[in-house]
Amino acid sequence: MRAALIPAALVLSACVPEGPEAPKGPPIEIVEAARALDTTRVVMRYKDGGAIPAADENRAVLRAMEIACREGENPISDTRTRADGLLTVNVFCVGVVETDLVVDGSRLKT
Repeated sequence: MRAALIPAALVLSACVPEGPEAPKGPPIEIVEAARALDTTRVVMRYKDGGAIPAADENRAVLRAMEIACREGENPISDTRTRADGLLTVNVFCVGVVETDLVVDGSRLKT
């Protein structure tokens, strides 16, 4: 059994990249970030002034999600729009409630 596990581990380790991927484009600049209630609008472009192409849009959305929410909130990407070379991402922030309350669900009908 042990002999079978070692080759499987070698195959799996070959599939994992060694380090973090290099960014696909130049650094992303945050032009504007505004929060209203639980939604943050983040407007971005490349630092060199260029528009963010569709191929690099996911990296930009992840960057927007990093800065959009406060400590203890989880970001959810809502909408993306493009206008005048700018990418606007709306991020919805969901707060996590921690409680010691135990809910008895024994009378719930399924």
